[in-house]
Amino acid sequence: MTTPARPSDDASTGGPRPSDDGSSDGPRPSDEGDRLELPDAGERPRARRTSRLAGVGAAARASSGTEVRRLLASPMARLAVLALALVPVLYAGLYLWANHDPYERLDQVPAALVVEDEGASTGGVLLSVGSQVARDLETDGELDWQRTDAQDAAEGVRDGRYEASLLVPATFSSDLASVQQAVSAGEPAPPRQAQLELTTNDATSYLGRTIAERVVAATQQAVADQVGEQAASSFLVGFSTVSQQLQQAADGAGALADGLGQASEGADGLVQGADALLTGQRALAEGADGLAAGAGQLADGTGAAVAGVDQLVTGVEQLDDGATALAGGLGQLRDGTAALPEQARALADGAAAVAEGNAQVAQTADAVATASADAVAGLAAARGDLEAQLRDLGLDDAQVAAVLARTDELVAPVQDAQAQVQEADASLQALATGSAQVAQGAGALADAAPALAQGVAASADGADALATGTGQLLEGVRPLAASARALDEGASALADGADQLATGEDQAVTGTEQLAEGARALATGVGQARDGAASLRDGLVQGASGVPDLSADERERAVGAINDPVVTASASTAQVSTYGAGLAPYLLALSLWIGGYVLFLVVRPLSRRAAAAGRSALGTALGGYGPAAAVGVVQSVLLWTVVVAVLRLEPAAPLGLLALLLLTSATFVAVVHALVAWFGLTGQFAGLVLLVLQLVSSGGTFPWQTLPAPLAAVHQVLPMSYAVEAFRSLTAGGSERPVLVAVAVLGGYLVLALAASALAARRGRVLSPADLRPALG
Repeated sequence: MTTPARPSDDASTGGPRPSDDGSSDGPRPSDEGDRLELPDAGERPRARRTSRLAGVGAAARASSGTEVRRLLASPMARLAVLALALVPVLYAGLYLWANHDPYERLDQVPAALVVEDEGASTGGVLLSVGSQVARDLETDGELDWQRTDAQDAAEGVRDGRYEASLLVPATFSSDLASVQQAVSAGEPAPPRQAQLELTTNDATSYLGRTIAERVVAATQQAVADQVGEQAASSFLVGFSTVSQQLQQAADGAGALADGLGQASEGADGLVQGADALLTGQRALAEGADGLAAGAGQLADGTGAAVAGVDQLVTGVEQLDDGATALAGGLGQLRDGTAALPEQARALADGAAAVAEGNAQVAQTADAVATASADAVAGLAAARGDLEAQLRDLGLDDAQVAAVLARTDELVAPVQDAQAQVQEADASLQALATGSAQVAQGAGALADAAPALAQGVAASADGADALATGTGQLLEGVRPLAASARALDEGASALADGADQLATGEDQAVTGTEQLAEGARALATGVGQARDGAASLRDGLVQGASGVPDLSADERERAVGAINDPVVTASASTAQVSTYGAGLAPYLLALSLWIGGYVLFLVVRPLSRRAAAAGRSALGTALGGYGPAAAVGVVQSVLLWTVVVAVLRLEPAAPLGLLALLLLTSATFVAVVHALVAWFGLTGQFAGLVLLVLQLVSSGGTFPWQTLPAPLAAVHQVLPMSYAVEAFRSLTAGGSERPVLVAVAVLGGYLVLALAASALAARRGRVLSPADLRPALG
C-alpha cells in the first residue's frame, strides 16, 4: 500500500519545512507547479503549453539552484566539485601523457647483447657480421643494448634486469658466408641458414617481447638484405662472366667447324682407298680358301689311313692279348678241374646226409607246433569255464572282470610263445625242402664232373697254339702303322697351314671391310660434326647475346630490384602522428563515462522535495541533471584543452572534437543520471557494469570485429562504441559518417535518458514503504 507524500515528510516535525532556497515546500496559490497540475479548463491550448514550459523551467531552476547551492555550500564541497571536474583530465590526460610516444624512449629499455660470432673468411676477406650487427643495434639506439655474456644475459632476462637478450652464435658469419660461397663458387654443400637467438620473458613485460621481436626482425631483415644483395651481385657478375665465356666458346666452335671441313675432305679420300684395298683382299681370300680345301681333303685321307692301320694294330694287339690270356686261363682251369670229379662226389654225399637230418628236425618241429596250438586252444576253453565258476561262487561283474584280466595277463606269454613256435616250424619246413634240393644238385654235379675236366684240358691246348700265331701277326703290322702316321702328320701340317692362310685372308677381308665402313662412317661423322660445330657456334653466339653482360651501374640497379622486387606504396586516408594520438579516442570516451559516473557519488539525481511538492516531473529531472551536466561541460572543456594545448595531439578537427566531447559528456551524464534516479545505489552499480562492458566492447584497442560474438553484439548497442569511432574520425581526419552516426545515437540516448529520469521523478511523487528503508536494506 502506498501513501501520498506530504510536504512534511522530510522534516523532523509535523509542520511545513522550508526548502533549501528559503521557500516552503507546502502548496501555495502562486506555485507554478500547482498551475501545471490543475490547469484552467477555459484557457486556450497555447496558453496551456506556455504554462507547462514555464512550470518545467521553474522546477528545473529551483531544483538546480538548490543542488548548486548545496554543492558550493562549503570550501570542502567546492573542492570536491573541482576534483570531480578534474577526474576525466586526470584519467585520460595522465594516461595519454604516459603513452604519448613510448617509441621515443625505447633507448631506456635495457636489453642484453651477446656476441659469440667467430667470423669467417670468404674469398680471402675476413667476414665478421656478428660484430657489425652489434654495432648497428647499439647505433640505432632503439633499445639500451648492453654487451655481456650468455650466462648473465639468461639470468638478467629471468630476473627482469633485461627485457630481452639477443645472442649472435659463433657460426653466424660462417653460415652467412656459406650462402655467398654456394652462389659464387658453386660449392657442393648447401648453404646454411644463420640464426639470431632472441630470449624474452613475458612475466616481466609482454610488450617488451613484442618490441624486441620488432627490433630484431628489422636487424634480421637488414642482414638478409645485405646477404641478398651480395648473392644477387655474385649472380650478375657470374652472368657477365658466362656471357664472355660463351663468346669465347663461340669463337672456338667456329674454328672447330673450319677444321672439321678439312677433315671431311681427307675422310672422303680414305673411303676411296679402302674400297680398292677391299677388292684385292677378297680375290686373295678366294685362292686361299681353295688351297685350304684341297689340303684338308688330303689330310682327311691320310688321317683315315692312319686310323685304319691303328685299328688294325690295336685289333691284333687285343687278339694277341686275348689269346695269351685265354691260354693262361684255360691252363689254370685245367689244373683246377683235375680233382673236380672226386670233390663233386664227396659234396653230393654230404648234401644227402644234411637233407635227411633236416627232414627229421622238421618233422619234430611240426609235432611241437601242433601240441602248442592244442594247448592254447585248451587255455581259451579253460577261461570260459573259469568265468562260469567265478559267477557260480557269487562274484560280481567287476570282480569277475578283474580275475579274468589277471588271467589274460598270465596267458599272454604262453600265446606269444605259441606264435614263435609256429614261426620256427615254418622256417624248419623250408630248410628241409632246400636241403633236399641241394642234395639232388650235388649228385648231378658229381655225375658230370669227369667229362667237364677232359673238355677243359683240350681247350687249354688249343689256346696255347692260338697265342703263338697272334704274336707273329703283331710283329708284322707294327712297321706299317709307323709309315702311315708319318704320312698323316705331313698332310695335317699342310692342311693347318692352308687353313691359317685362308683364315688370315678372311680376317684381312673383314678388317678391310671394317676399314671401308669406318672410313665412310668417319666421313659421315666428320660432316655431321662440321654441321654440329657450325650449329654450336651459332647457338653460342645467340646464347651469349641472351646472357646479360651488365656494367657496374646496371648491376647495382638490378641487385636492388632482385633483392627487393616488391615495394609497398603505403597510403592512409587518415593518419595520426603518435601512439598516444591513436589511443586518445578510446581514452576520451572512457574518461567522460568515468567523469559522469563519479558525479553522482556527490550530486543528488532528483530532489525528493520537489517531486513530493508536485512540481513538474521533467523540470525535477532537469533540475537534478543540470548541475551534473554543467560539471560535465567543465570536464569536457578541460579535457579538450589538455589534449590540444598541453599534450599537442593535433586533432584534424579540434572544434568538432570539442563539440562531440560536450555531446558525449551530456549523454553519458544523462544515462548515469537516469540509472541512479531509478535505482539509487543499484543504478550506480549498473553504471559501473556498463563501464566494464563498454571498456571491453567499444573496440578501443583492437578492431571490434575481433570480439567474441556476444561482445560484438554489445558493441552495436552501447553508446561508447559510436563515440570512439567518431573521436577517431575527428582526430585523424577521416570520414564524416561516423561523426553523424555518433551524433544521432548519442542524441537518441540523451533524449531517452532524460525521459527515463522524468519518469523516475514522476514516480517519486508517491512513496512506498520500501522508499523509507535504506537503499541496501
